[in-house]
Amino acid sequence: MQVEQDLAICRALVEIFKHPVLSKALAFRGGTALYKLYITPAARYSEDIDLVQVRAEPAGAVMEALRSVLDPWLGTPRWKQTEGRVTFVYRFASEDTPPINMRLKVETNTREHFAVHGFKQVPFSVSSRWFEGKCDISTYELDELLGTKLRALYQRKKGRDLFDLAIALKRDGVDPERIVKTFATYMEHGGHNITRALFEQNMHQKMTDAQFTADISPLLANEYSWDMKKAADEIAAVLIQKLPGDPWKGGG
Repeated sequence: MQVEQDLAICRALVEIFKHPVLSKALAFRGGTALYKLYITPAARYSEDIDLVQVRAEPAGAVMEALRSVLDPWLGTPRWKQTEGRVTFVYRFASEDTPPINMRLKVETNTREHFAVHGFKQVPFSVSSRWFEGKCDISTYELDELLGTKLRALYQRKKGRDLFDLAIALKRDGVDPERIVKTFATYMEHGGHNITRALFEQNMHQKMTDAQFTADISPLLANEYSWDMKKAADEIAAVLIQKLPGDPWKGGG
């Protein structure tokens, strides 16, 4: 099941980024981008594709083009549009006997038309008995992907964000100062100024939240295990303590 999910993601990426309109209109980010473009083999399985509309223009033509490359083989999606975001959810059957119902979410941010460190092209290819193709994917520098991943860690209750950061920080060439500055830029763009104390309090609350702590286990690749407390301590020391302001006084 995970293999077919992965192949669906890979095919979708090729179909999107070899399209003449979509390849110039969209950039790829999020956890799936980390593991498809920078960290291989992947430490966890992915469930969705996160895209960003790179230019400030009406999103309608881009969404139509997206559906034109995905609907023919994934079917008609459920979709919703909220402020700054368009989400397509595709449901399809695996090739197993009996078939397993599968799901692919493709979410496009339609309001963050910028990259702190510029966009870059990364070659990508997939070859299987089911599909073969290649393209150049428009994405972000690794430090910028990690800056937005740090934002995700602050804003939502998903342990995968902590896991992804802990895995990525083990790589050569990652710049913690640059990651933190990128995080601050994105938060300021959204009208938020996040201090060290605010982030430390946020993490203290998450570490006892069942939704946060249970999120990652079903997604781990076979050879991976993790110590959530150790990962949280590492992220605190390497990233969160670089934020401005005094330490949080709570937590005992």
